[in-house]
Formats: sequence, C-alpha cells, structure tokens
Amino acid sequence: MCDPFVPPDANNVPIDGDGNISAFRIHNGRVDMKIKYIETERYKLERRAGKALFGLYRNPFTHHPCVRAAVDSTANTNLVYWADHLLALKEVALPYAVDPDTLETLGYDPFGGQVKAKTFTAHPKVDPYTNELVVFGYEAKGLATRDIVIYALDKNGKKHDEQWIEAPWCAFIHDCVITQNWIVLVLWPFEASIERMKAGKQHWAWDYNLPATFIVVPRRATTPLPKGWKQGEHRVYSWKNSMLIHTGGAWETGDGKLYFDSSRVHDNAFPFFPPEDGRMPAPNAKVDFVRWEIDLSQPSGSKVADPTIILDVPSEFPRIDERFMTKETNYVFLNVFIPKKSQGDKNIFHGLNGLAMHNHKTGKTQWYYAGDTSLVQEPIFIPRSDDAPEADGWVIAMVERREANRNDLVVLDTKNFETPIAYVQLPMHVKAQIHGNWVSASSLQKRVSLVRQMPEVKISNRGSLEPLT
Repeated sequence: MCDPFVPPDANNVPIDGDGNISAFRIHNGRVDMKIKYIETERYKLERRAGKALFGLYRNPFTHHPCVRAAVDSTANTNLVYWADHLLALKEVALPYAVDPDTLETLGYDPFGGQVKAKTFTAHPKVDPYTNELVVFGYEAKGLATRDIVIYALDKNGKKHDEQWIEAPWCAFIHDCVITQNWIVLVLWPFEASIERMKAGKQHWAWDYNLPATFIVVPRRATTPLPKGWKQGEHRVYSWKNSMLIHTGGAWETGDGKLYFDSSRVHDNAFPFFPPEDGRMPAPNAKVDFVRWEIDLSQPSGSKVADPTIILDVPSEFPRIDERFMTKETNYVFLNVFIPKKSQGDKNIFHGLNGLAMHNHKTGKTQWYYAGDTSLVQEPIFIPRSDDAPEADGWVIAMVERREANRNDLVVLDTKNFETPIAYVQLPMHVKAQIHGNWVSASSLQKRVSLVRQMPEVKISNRGSLEPLT
C-alpha cells in the first residue's frame, strides 16, 4: 500500500506514498498479521531527515538537491515471489528484495545488474509452462526516454532473451499480457515531458489526442513468426483514447490472432495527471471489462476492432487462475461496482463495492456484495490443490469498512462465491492496497513455524477464521 512515512509534498499524487507491506499468514484456521515499511533508499533518507525530501512523482527537478542521485522508488505497487526473492516493485526503478518471513528489506536489485536498465515493471508475468518470469521496463534508459527493455528470468533468476525496442512516444506502460510466444505491452495515453518537469510540473500529462496503444513483441528470437513478419520486428496497434488499466487472461490461436482481456475507462482515470489544458475527466465516464482481438497479419499502425464487452459494470483488478497463464481460461475474478444494489450510476469514481466471478463459457456472473459503505480491493485466487480444476479454490480480498474505520479480509469459496465462508477482522484501519499475491508455504525455501515466528511479530493480531452462521 501507499503510506507516506512523512507528510509528502502538498502537490504530490496518491500513488507516491512509501511502500508498506501487509502480510497475512494463514495456518490451521488461524491468521497472523505483520505490517512493515519497505526500507527503500528514499524512505531511509526521509526518515533520517524527518521531512519530505522528494517532490513531485518521478520529477527529480522538484527534489531536494541532496537526494537527486538517490533511487527514487517507494516500492509500493506489487509483491512477487520469484527465484527465492520476495520482490517489492515500483515501475520507476529496479526491485527491492524483502525477506518473506521477517519482511526485513534485504537490498536493491537482487538480480545483480544483469540488465543495463533503470526500470522494472510492477506487473511481471509468470509463465507456468516454461517456469520463467517475463519482465519489461519502460523509460529503461532514463527519464522520459522511449526505450523499453524486455527479457525473462529463469527459476534461478538468470536473465535470457533480452531485447530492446522503442515506444512511439514516452508512454505510461503499467501492465502487459503474455501468450505462449508473444508479449503485448499496453500503453496509456499519458506523455512525459522533460520541459514540463523542469517547470516544476508533473511527470505525466493525459493527452486526449493519443489512443490506447498495444506494442506486440515476440518473446524470443525463436518465436515462429507469422507471414510478413521479419526477425527482430515488433508492431504497434491502437484503438481510441481510453485507459486500459489492468489486464486479465491472454492467449494466441493458430490463425495468427491474439486475444486478451482488460478493464477499460473511457477517460482519464488519474485526474491528478490532467492534460496540459487542465481538463478534468467526465464525472460519468463509462467503465467496463472487455476482450480485445489483435490480428498479427495487419501492418504496424493499424487500428484494432472495437472490443467485446464482457461485463458492463465498472471493473478493475482482474485476476485469473494463474496456473493457466498464457492459455485461454474460462474464469476471471474482478473488483467491481455493483449498480443493482448500489446508489448512483455505473461509474468507477463511486468506488468498487464488490467482487465478481465470471464464467466466459456460460456467460454467468456471480457477485459478492460488500455494501455501499465498504470498498473491496484486489482479489487473489488460491487453488484448492496443485492439480485442482481451473478456478476451484478460494478468493481472498481486503474489505475497507469505512463507517467502522477498520478492515476485513473476506474469504470466498469459488463453489459458492456469493456467500463468504469467513471474515478475518483486522483490529485497525489499513490504507487502500494496490496489489498483492498469494505465496504458498511450500514454495518458500526458508520456512519458520508460526510458533517460532510469533515472538518476532512487531504489529500483530491473532484472530480465528470463524465460520459464518
């Protein structure tokens, strides 16, 4: 979550607070909680000074001169466990490694500078069939550059298949999808400007003249290329001005087509990065969840067809059963605004008050509704067993109880999605989460029993997973 350790610059944005981990260890029907800041270079400098030293988001020209050479990362966006490292990620820089048991920060750039890039995505993708982590970084050669790096890390954290490309402009590239042979980068219609930054303004500005854009790149030099493609080529496709915030499943077909799902906001979902003319997004901007088709036989620069609408409600933070990443899946789990039980229009700015489990094959959607005064955050899926059928397991999400000023974890069984099997009541209010993931104890090399771990918990609460009656 974003949790500024010191009061930030008054003009700063919500996505720039210090990274703070909420970890929940579930064992034998009990839950232990631990919260700890990620001790980034930025966090330690500001803690020592007792005040903000960093100015606007990703704008070093507004930072105090003594910290302009520091790593300007809050590591606040995502946590991914890979190659025995718990990676704390922010796309402005390389990862910080964190101990998965103690949450102590171990160091910066745990993969040892194998790639000469300055950035690392907050949304790397795990290919479960090849056991590799697919990574990209934009502004990879520095501030406002168009350079993008793409590569993979094997199970030991060794880099392979590195390639460099250029974006059509310096765009905000938050998420991607992977199929068996391809990676698709999703560009938001923001643009970066050194001149604007030097003037003391924001790194990003929305541009209503830019389209949602997709850069399609072969994952490997050995990727079989469709007819008309040349070795080393990538292609750029686009739709209309819109913000495709996060992606769901993706797959390829034998006829040279790629398919993937995403959320879609028909306007600027980050009003704190307005266009140069200061226009604010429409208060009733439409939001939905859609499926895209990209025809690889089309030349670079082509427009893609209008997507198919899967859910016509505000939908965000899509998650699939990631054991089947790169293949066509039947289910998706989403954070949603449920208009049938809610006040107001179908609008993302009303907040997301529920979860959805959608079956693509049958078209059936099941809903968990948390209530108008509650906000639900990103769901994670946990398979019932390693070999369980797709989407057979549990979904867990954080629920913010605004009136009670506290949070719960809600636990849903996918066999009866609309009726929670348990709530884990937190003893406090926790700021809005951004992203998180489930890490099975069996995947951790260095495990410590809960009994041994308990005395080390600095902020803890032991609570039972009580069945609901």
